[in-house]
Parts: sequence; structure tokens; C-alpha cells
Amino acid sequence: MRAIHLLLLLSACACGAQDKRVVITIDDLPCANCAEGTWDQVTDDLLRTLKAHRVPAIGFVNESKLYRDGLLDSTRYQLLERWLQAGMELGNHTFAHLGATSTSAADYEQDVVHGEHHLRPLMERSGRELRYFRHPFLQAGATPQRRDSLNAMLAGHGYTIAPVTFDNDEYIYAYCYEQARRALDDSLMNRLARGYLMYMAQSVLFHGSQARDFFGREVPHILLIHANALNAAELDALLFWHEEQGYNFITLEEALKDTCYALPEATTRFGFSWIRRWQLAAGLQPPWPPEIEPDVQQLYDRLRR
Repeated sequence: MRAIHLLLLLSACACGAQDKRVVITIDDLPCANCAEGTWDQVTDDLLRTLKAHRVPAIGFVNESKLYRDGLLDSTRYQLLERWLQAGMELGNHTFAHLGATSTSAADYEQDVVHGEHHLRPLMERSGRELRYFRHPFLQAGATPQRRDSLNAMLAGHGYTIAPVTFDNDEYIYAYCYEQARRALDDSLMNRLARGYLMYMAQSVLFHGSQARDFFGREVPHILLIHANALNAAELDALLFWHEEQGYNFITLEEALKDTCYALPEATTRFGFSWIRRWQLAAGLQPPWPPEIEPDVQQLYDRLRR
């Protein structure tokens, strides 16, 4: 019902263009800010929903999350095996989720290599190749020199970079939702879930429109979300909304074949969408994407303090 409500509210904005494709990428595996005892359920809920919608998703792993008290936790490691058994792909998101902007080149490379210590053998045992890398915070290099150096380092380790076009601040809703869940505040959880779905729909519509205006056509998009309790609960509604908008779910490999991903991109110390990077590189001053609801942003800031 929540997804249907969203469709009614946003029907006037729906685009009838054909060839609408999107990749679903999920960061911070095996679980992002998840309470103890919930990691299995979050994983199972995400995978069940992805399979129900026939989504060939890719999850990006922070290997630091596989450890408990300094020791590898076999139960957390097995969560990654579940992703592969479900037919999904996995990529490297570094060990400790260090941002490139404030990390030295040597330390960043060490975090990349450390992030594949268990992941690469796991992929190989399943007959797969570890191919993709996602920058933490989408920080891909604050200057052209730093970006090019990072790109060369990643290519040397056999990685293809996973960009993002449907960027968002979903993690803010997710953090507040997790705190409300731990406090057993069902009313706040429901309000946050509704706000999250509205925000995500607005964000996709915004970025889709910006891309069509810039390219004069549809391009395959890449959506970023995280492996958290909010998405475990609301991914079905989110995917249903994309389907109603006419999107087909594709692999990252298919999306990156489009020539748009070979365009020059502006460098930034921040984690902008690649659409914004292309626009800035072309000398444009694009508008800012939709913002988080002020009361949710205030709640997040208060909880973080």
C-alpha cells in the first residue's frame, strides 16, 4: 500500500521514456549499523526481496565488519556466502571504509588490499572474479592528479570502479530508523519509512531528469543503497516503485558498457553523483538534489551527538 501511495503522489512526474535501466548496488556489507542479532534477518530479507524482483544486485563489502573483538566471525563471513549463493555479485568497498580525501595514497591502497583478504578467495572458490570497487563516501580523488593516481592503483589491482548516478543520503533515514527500532518506537519507524520512500522517489526522479537533459536520452543508472534494517523492510516497495516507473534491473557490467561512463568527470572532495560530476566537467552549474526532510536531518544530528 505504501508503494501504491507513492505512485499516486508522483504519477504526474513519471517519465514515459523507454530503455529505462538501473543497477541496484548495496554498500557496507555484510550489515550497516545493524544491531547484534539482526544481521541474519537483514541479509535474508534483502536477498529474498532481490530474488523476488529478479534483481542481479551487487553488494560492496567492508571486511572490517567480518571481525568481532579482533577475530574473524564465521557467522558474518557466511553472510557473504549467502549473497553468492543467491546469485548476487560482491565487490570491494575497502576494509575500514576510509575516505580518499583525508587518507594518504599509501594508507588508502593498504585499505583496498586489506579489503580483499577474505573476499577474493571467497569469490574464486565460487568460480567468480573480484572485479568491482566502490569508493567509500564516493570520494574518488579531490584533484585530477589524485583521482588519476587512485584510478591507476585500482586498475593495477584488477578493479573496475563502480560509479553512482542515483545518489542519495538514505543513510540518514536508515540511522534514525535503526535507533527507533532499538527503542521499539513503531510510530517513528513508520514515519521514517514513509519519508524515506518519498525521498528516494524524488531523488531518482531528479537524477533521471538531470541525466535526460544532459544526454538527450535515457542512460543506464546505478542506484546506491546500504545493507541496513530500513532497506530490509522497505526494499520491496522501493523496487516496486522503480518497476512502475518502467525501470528494468540490470547488472553493473551491462550498465558500464554505455558510453556515458567514459565521459570526463569533475574531481571533488565530496561524494557527488556521477551525473553532477559530468555536468561540472562540462562547465555547467547543476541544481542541488532533493534534501532530507528538515526534522529528519535534525533528528539525525541530535542522535549522532
